[in-house]
Amino acid sequence: MPGLYRMAAVILLAVGLGAAAPEAARFETELGPAPINSSTKTSITGHGSIHATLNGTRLEIEGTFEGMGSPATDAHLMMGAGIAIPGPSIQNLTVSPSAAGTVTGSLTLSRAQMTALRDGKIYIQINSQSAPAPGGNLWGWLLPEHVKAGQDEPLLGNWFLPQGDGLKAAPSGRQS
Repeated sequence: MPGLYRMAAVILLAVGLGAAAPEAARFETELGPAPINSSTKTSITGHGSIHATLNGTRLEIEGTFEGMGSPATDAHLMMGAGIAIPGPSIQNLTVSPSAAGTVTGSLTLSRAQMTALRDGKIYIQINSQSAPAPGGNLWGWLLPEHVKAGQDEPLLGNWFLPQGDGLKAAPSGRQS
């Protein structure tokens, strides 16, 4: 019998070592101007693109931006209550101190932050000299990598919006 147990242990070890590591989750966002009004429309400008990779609980962020009306001063990973709902900073990011450049960072996410990321509540905010915090200059909510529709190309359903995945039809037929 001891030989049988040894063989079973070797088989279990081989199966365990042969198991593939979980695939990294990828997120992205397009950075755009924070909300503007008539007095800020010339100072809050620019755009950019961010890609993030989640390996286990480690989130790695990298991206670029350009076209801001003044140099970037700081950048942050933020957590709001949902897409387009601002919230507090959860991590400082490294940003080029110019009107165009790069933004990078990495952090280990807590369980609550992991849930928020998957629910579309985590976003990037870049502040600038002419558009400082709390409003900032560029915003972008991290969402799972997804198909992008072309101009005038409708997509049916919830497609990639995390909040849409949990919606259920109310008895009246309306979405809750």
